Amino acid sequence: MSRNYKEKIIKAFDQADQYEKFASIQKIVAKKLSDCIRKQFRTSVDRKEKISILEIGCGTGLLTQYLIDFFPDAHFVLTDISPEMLNRAKNKFKNHKYDLTFKLMDGEYPELDEKYDLICSSLTFQWFDNVASAIRTLTNYLKQNGYLICSTLTFETFKEWRSIYNDNDFTCNLQTYPSIESIQSVWPETGTGHWETDEIIVQIDTAIDFFKGLRSIGASVPLEISKPLKLSQFKKVLSDFSKNYNYCSYHIAYGVFRKFSAKGFFVTGTDTDIGKTLISACLTKLLNAVYWKPIQTGLNCDIGDTNTVCYLAELSETQYLSPIIKLQAPLSPEDAARLENRELSLDHVNVSDLKQENKYIVEGAGGIFVPINDHLFIIDLIEKINLPVIIVARTILGTLNHTLMTIEALRNRNIKISGVILNGPLNEDCKNSIISHGKVKILGQVPFLSNVNPDNLSTLCGCISIPEEMV
Repeated sequence: MSRNYKEKIIKAFDQADQYEKFASIQKIVAKKLSDCIRKQFRTSVDRKEKISILEIGCGTGLLTQYLIDFFPDAHFVLTDISPEMLNRAKNKFKNHKYDLTFKLMDGEYPELDEKYDLICSSLTFQWFDNVASAIRTLTNYLKQNGYLICSTLTFETFKEWRSIYNDNDFTCNLQTYPSIESIQSVWPETGTGHWETDEIIVQIDTAIDFFKGLRSIGASVPLEISKPLKLSQFKKVLSDFSKNYNYCSYHIAYGVFRKFSAKGFFVTGTDTDIGKTLISACLTKLLNAVYWKPIQTGLNCDIGDTNTVCYLAELSETQYLSPIIKLQAPLSPEDAARLENRELSLDHVNVSDLKQENKYIVEGAGGIFVPINDHLFIIDLIEKINLPVIIVARTILGTLNHTLMTIEALRNRNIKISGVILNGPLNEDCKNSIISHGKVKILGQVPFLSNVNPDNLSTLCGCISIPEEMV
């Protein structure tokens, strides 16, 4: 995009002094995006601290209003490329006593001095030259565990108009938008992200009203490289549209990206006694990582997994973290806690203390649906720890069902799966079925050893391959 063309876009938004009167779609999307943000910060604990929020393309403050209602104590940096849009936002909030900083900035090429807990943007990314590059750049300004939450128009927006142009063999000079397929893979490896799509149908009284509406919100700038239609051609487009349509569709993608809390992996299993602790010891040794088992049960009959991993991987005192929850009975955390008249929560599991220079191997307790209390499960612990997951699975009969169900449940929560490690007798059929049906990588096949010790742990480590880009 040339500088002259970008100046045209800025000028169009500067002149949109009736923006809020005509921005009906923008208001709908801003509300839905704010609901999406509320969902991610759904507990009061998430909002107690004074978080920092960066908004890209704040416009007149449609999304901002929802945000300050929800995060009244947050520090806001509100940006826009249009000086007049930024002034409109300033005037809207001039009598509010919130921590608001206004900054004239091109969101695609940000110049910032701090990192943020939340970066958000409503219907701005479709104006970027390269959405993937912009997202990678913006996520660099996220704190660990920070969110990038955005909305953008996608390819099928205005498809009714485009069909009229195509039917007449006219070149359509309406803005083009990225396809949902092209943005599915834009999320960086530093976190996990997903998109959800929506369609909004808008009734149009007359064809010319559509173009007047675009001009009123500053969105009427045609494609940079396009040839304008002759007046007779434009009249034909208006006429054909009026005959065939009285509506226009907007296709919206809502994106949520969360940056990982640290480098490393959360190790879970398809069952209990599946070999998670052994694999965790291998991974800790391989990656020279710090080991952490947040919830430990069964201490009345076992030395505990932390001691086992420290022994096998020969860890120093700085290479492990003690469990947050320690329970005596070899039961689920919920049942073991009940025997001790304790009520468990995850409030004390704090990932903000994880050091960014370290790599971490975090081990769960049993499978992902082992209960912690009457409403929390290990999968909720995985979400809170916020690391990519490695699944440990058996190779015996029955493992396909357990493994594929674990994969599906994690994906339903948008939790990133780095791969599966098989533990037991080599079984190529099992391996190939998991790859085929689970669409995951097999990171290793670890054979059974009757006696594992620090000396032969290295042999098992050689059976596991962790790609460098994963860590």
